[in-house]
Amino acid sequence: MAHDKMYECQKKTLFKIDDQKVWKWKKVSVSGLSKGDNTNLRCQHCYGSVLVAQQQQIDGPADHVRHQSSQDSKNCLGGSLFEGEHKISSNPVDPDLPIFEDL
Repeated sequence: MAHDKMYECQKKTLFKIDDQKVWKWKKVSVSGLSKGDNTNLRCQHCYGSVLVAQQQQIDGPADHVRHQSSQDSKNCLGGSLFEGEHKISSNPVDPDLPIFEDL
């Protein structure tokens, strides 16, 4: 079952800032992602790698992301297997890339 914290994720996005192209992480709604758009995504809570899971049934969970790693799911407050103590992924996706801050 999708956790309510997994309907958004971070997507690696190219911005033009001061005439320079800069990659940053931007929070996006999973429902706004294209079908099969699993590249350049990470969990907004633990920065681990995630996959888009699409709604399968009318009464089922809406489009959401799920962790690729069960270990990340166990250690992330958004994970479906969360065990109670939040930790950053042991293999975070591009951790040094800045996060885009909406102004």
